[in-house]
Amino acid sequence: MPSSAQKRPSSGTLTARVWEIADRISLQAGRRASSTEVIDAVVRDGGNANTAATQYQAWKKTFVLPAEATPARVTTDSVVVQMGRDGRVLVPQALRAAMGVDDTTKLTARVENGELRIVPQKLALARLQALVKAQDKGKGSAVDELLADRRADASR
Repeated sequence: MPSSAQKRPSSGTLTARVWEIADRISLQAGRRASSTEVIDAVVRDGGNANTAATQYQAWKKTFVLPAEATPARVTTDSVVVQMGRDGRVLVPQALRAAMGVDDTTKLTARVENGELRIVPQKLALARLQALVKAQDKGKGSAVDELLADRRADASR
């Protein structure tokens, strides 16, 4: 689940156990696990709460919900919300939990067929990466192909 920007702790270590627990809770819930959920689970597993808190913060920065557990599969009841005079809309806690977002999450918003769609940026990136991967024909590096094309153009 983590991106390649952050190195995952070595398997079998206490810090890796925190990441594994956070991954498991997230997959089961279909959203990013909360710090409380992870810390409580680590402590129940015999781990240290301070280690869990520190590792949760590192894990959280890398978390991307895999395609098979995307929030699109998690549904909630419809909720009526009111737009304020300043154009702000408060997203109720139940919807934020279903999306796996908190006050630090960056979101992408767009209007599609008259509907406002709000998606966590990491999920939007994961979906885009999945689309690109599906188009990959396995013929090598796209960068190498581009450079070869440019060099061929330049030599002509």
